[in-house]
Amino acid sequence: MTDRGPESSPQGPDGTCLFVIGMHRSGTSAVTGMLARLDIGVPPRQDLVGDTTFNERGHFESKSLTRVDNQLLRTLGGTWSAPPTMEPDWELQPAIVALRRGAADAFAATFPTRPLAWKDPRNCIVLPFWRSLVAPPMAAVLIYRDGLEVAHSLRTRNQINLTHGLALWQRYVRSSCANLAGVPTFVTEYRRLVEDPASSCHELVRFLADVGIGIEPGRERLAIESLDAGLRHEGSSLVGPAGIDADPREVLATLRGLDGAHHPWQSPDLGAEPEWVDDVLASQRQYEVLRRQIQSSRAMRLVNAWWRLRGTRHSSLSAEADDA
Repeated sequence: MTDRGPESSPQGPDGTCLFVIGMHRSGTSAVTGMLARLDIGVPPRQDLVGDTTFNERGHFESKSLTRVDNQLLRTLGGTWSAPPTMEPDWELQPAIVALRRGAADAFAATFPTRPLAWKDPRNCIVLPFWRSLVAPPMAAVLIYRDGLEVAHSLRTRNQINLTHGLALWQRYVRSSCANLAGVPTFVTEYRRLVEDPASSCHELVRFLADVGIGIEPGRERLAIESLDAGLRHEGSSLVGPAGIDADPREVLATLRGLDGAHHPWQSPDLGAEPEWVDDVLASQRQYEVLRRQIQSSRAMRLVNAWWRLRGTRHSSLSAEADDA
């Protein structure tokens, strides 16, 4: 991991930076909610991504830092839904280095004090950038979920087809396991977190003490009460798409064998990423580039303006008819 530059976060080693790492729809919001109730700092309310139908209890995600992560991915030619293939030492590319100062300022503004808990699923992919930027000490909570459950959840929330969803799960999970190497890490499965929150929370609190984060008495009860099995909307009986080797069970079994605390984390052998994963994500990147080009074209702007005008006139005529 590269050394931190002079623009690194100015907070210094007065407390631990806790990264919450996990694929989208895998429980990162739930575990960050627990950490918030344990009195670990999260982004200020005015900077939080708002609650939605799919995250009724809040995302606990910083809008300003999400913008930075999106910019990192765009600079590398991808997005959260079409992550790029990361080259070794990608965080040293001049275009990425140019983003360090703004990223450090955004981080310091979001987290003025420590200890802190920061979740953004995009950090599965871009964590090397932040590890080179944020002052130690740091630790992580790695939360994972059955890939089929994630894929079905993404289909419900984002209309992402199952093959695309499984490709994202493979890329995010593998990237997070590699990028956390050397960081003290607590590993837990989302299913266990919501089905047995008490023991999950007790183990997490012990891990936090080991990495220098003490929890006040009584806080555990509040954290446990924030979770229930009703948070898990997708069942384990789901099936994957036909005609593709998309079964995530081997990776899932490896992760389940790693539950608990690791001081430090050592990347497991997950085998080679299936070739179809990069094919699917490369096609998605091409599609998203084309979509952006169409959306930004002058013709599309004119069409949109015409439809807006037509809608306004239609609404006006309807109002006049109602008044009559």
